[in-house]
Amino acid sequence: MTEPVPLLTVGDLKSELSRWSDDTPVTFRSPLKEQEYRFYRYRPSDNVLVLEINEFPETSPAALPGS
Repeated sequence: MTEPVPLLTVGDLKSELSRWSDDTPVTFRSPLKEQEYRFYRYRPSDNVLVLEINEFPETSPAALPGS
């Protein structure tokens, strides 16, 4: 049985970000793929905030065990 994907709300994000200074860099990383990502843009819609990210070319995905 797979674990449910945790829902991140704007409130959760604000709460975490409030602990950091305004000039702290933010890194997006996939622990499963051991790959880094870069923020591209955000897109607000009616009821959800979409943060778009792109693969960072200097980091290639690590091969997953058994693949």
